[in-house]
Amino acid sequence: MKKFILILFVINSFTLSAQVDQKAKTILDAVSQKTKSYNSITAGFEFIIENTDAGIRESNEGELILQDEKYKLSISGIEIFCNGEKQWTYLPDAMEVNISEPNSDEEAINPASIFTIYEKGFKNTYLGEFTNGSEKTWKIELVPTEKNEFERIIIEIEQDTHKILNAKMSGNDGNTYIINVTSMETDKKYPVSAFSFNTVNHPDVDVIDMR
Repeated sequence: MKKFILILFVINSFTLSAQVDQKAKTILDAVSQKTKSYNSITAGFEFIIENTDAGIRESNEGELILQDEKYKLSISGIEIFCNGEKQWTYLPDAMEVNISEPNSDEEAINPASIFTIYEKGFKNTYLGEFTNGSEKTWKIELVPTEKNEFERIIIEIEQDTHKILNAKMSGNDGNTYIINVTSMETDKKYPVSAFSFNTVNHPDVDVIDMR
């Protein structure tokens, strides 16, 4: 779970180093502008872990809701809520919820990077035009210029909408991590309560405050 959270969070600010591919920068600037225009994003996704040498291929489906600095992530029966001030990780099978700071080292920063993986500390390289089904796409490679969990990341962007369709990350642990966006809605309005875990409504759940 923490590996998945780390992948989603790469960083939600666009700061380029001197090693900039101008074509990649132009595309990523457009992705950034488009993403910031949405009031909210609701996305379904597939998360895959592969390791050919070890014969591993695991796939899980999930849903991510983003609204301002708030989010709710559901995957593998686990739910993570963040209202911008507190983060709750709810484990229904264990009847347990862990409370932490949103920016704690144990967790991550902001899952918006599932759509905006264009961050500092990477060299960006434009790989060319491709097709994904009937859609024309671009692919961009990100190679870290500083210590990172990943050797490289390749993102695929739909040309017409400037939406990120998928991200493929080669980890230093020998695993490949893939996020495929399977559905996406924008500008739905959610109440603030959608991004908090109400312990009063779950009296049988063990609350562990890790702050």
